[in-house]
Amino acid sequence: MSLTKAAQGLYFRMSHVQLKGIVSAGFETNGKGHQGFIVELPGAFVRGKTERQALDKVKKEVDLYLKWLGMEPKHDYEIRIVQRHKSNAVVEDADTAILLEADRGEIRVEEFKRLADLARYSKETFVKLYTSTQHKDWIDESRIRKTFYGDNPATIQRIFDHVRNCQFYYLSRIGITEEMDGDFADTRERCLEKLGAFYMENNNLAMFEENGELWTLKKVLRRFIWHDRIHAKAITRILERQRQLGIIDAYDDPFHFMKTTNG
Repeated sequence: MSLTKAAQGLYFRMSHVQLKGIVSAGFETNGKGHQGFIVELPGAFVRGKTERQALDKVKKEVDLYLKWLGMEPKHDYEIRIVQRHKSNAVVEDADTAILLEADRGEIRVEEFKRLADLARYSKETFVKLYTSTQHKDWIDESRIRKTFYGDNPATIQRIFDHVRNCQFYYLSRIGITEEMDGDFADTRERCLEKLGAFYMENNNLAMFEENGELWTLKKVLRRFIWHDRIHAKAITRILERQRQLGIIDAYDDPFHFMKTTNG
């Protein structure tokens, strides 16, 4: 499934990004790092040691997100910080716990379908990036370190497997504990089917707390897209490293990360 022009139009008719050039951001910090999420663009994010450093990356993140959707940026953006959250998450290591105010409350069927379509499109782009790579088991030694969730994945294959498996984790945050066999694409589709059934029963009104973190259906969908993006960026950095070392001549970057870089 590809994100059609009609779906793009539906999305951006609802968004101040295209209509007025307004970007709303919710920020999270543990005092050691800052991460911001762009409310109008589910899964879009910026990071920095300080909030100012992260804010300075917002326009580029909006630009590459629009390019990812096949659209040309049209505006300079007025950035509005609509939320600040003090977090116990390891934000400096790309952990996150924030529940955006936009993640709360009832959502219409059209919005749920739009979010599900974006999660499908994100999945398609991630799989396209992965399948285009040649040296999936090449170890990027610069990525070898410990993280809050264990060893940092140092190969394209391990990153891909990590993202696939985390889909089950996100479902479990709202009480859906069934694990499913299948490849990445099949797993995402099954997850969306489960979330569709959850939506029909609960809309976005059920809230769950796991280890002190609050979750809703809408947050799960946003986190799918965010998790695809943050690890796709890691894959493109490995590919760029391979290119610099002469292991490959070039690579595909359907997310446009290396064309408009954001740390």
